[in-house]
Amino acid sequence: MNIEVLKEELTQITEQKKFVLNELSNYSDLLDKTLVLKKSNGIYQYYYRDADDDLEYIPAADKDIAKRLAQKDYYEKMLTNLHGQEMAIKRFILKYNCTSVSNLYEKLSVGRKQLIYPIIKSDADYIKEWYEKYCGAQNKYDKSSSYTTNNGEEVRSKSEKILADLFYQYGVIYQYEPEIILQNGIKCYPDFVLLNLRERKTYFWEHFGLTSDNTYSDKNLEKLARYEKSGIITGENLIISTEAYGINLDVNLIEHKIKLFLL
Repeated sequence: MNIEVLKEELTQITEQKKFVLNELSNYSDLLDKTLVLKKSNGIYQYYYRDADDDLEYIPAADKDIAKRLAQKDYYEKMLTNLHGQEMAIKRFILKYNCTSVSNLYEKLSVGRKQLIYPIIKSDADYIKEWYEKYCGAQNKYDKSSSYTTNNGEEVRSKSEKILADLFYQYGVIYQYEPEIILQNGIKCYPDFVLLNLRERKTYFWEHFGLTSDNTYSDKNLEKLARYEKSGIITGENLIISTEAYGINLDVNLIEHKIKLFLL
């Protein structure tokens, strides 16, 4: 469960509540009235019920009153619904413990651990196996230039260094240029492979730094097509960053994607 997604949902709900409250201020003259519909001979008739519970007919000439009442009632119900969703998400975030299941084995005594085969690996064992599966620096293609990251590996561009340093800064587990075998048997070397440890989900990250170049873009569109046929799909387990002529790498957007997918 990605708590950041829920927090973004809360932000959206807050904005929607503000909008609805602002709109309701335009209906202050109708706050004590509720729209009532009745159907006669296939035709709707409109009434309103006031604070004294009296039912008043709305003639066709005053249909705008019915429209305003309907809109006001909609806003009131929407506000109640949004408030319920807000409270539900807040309660969930307050109670949710993303590590309780995975840490259960770790909290046991040594004696108990010796008697139990855990169905969920410890984080340490999972990370160790993940590193063994995705070895870094597998692309042997000569580097025309290289940049040393804060994690000590050599990468091919300044942008890749920025990306790697951000991963390192946020504590994301990653490897640079692992080797993967696509569906058609072709070996491929994504720029990065990354692990969301909390969800135990692997992501690949490709940086396209010359998207203004048509030949370069065509080549990478082909790569994306091969990825998709192998189950590596943008927005699901493939993250992309781009640059173009006059458009630099957007660090704020990179950090947003790190928080959205990897933390």
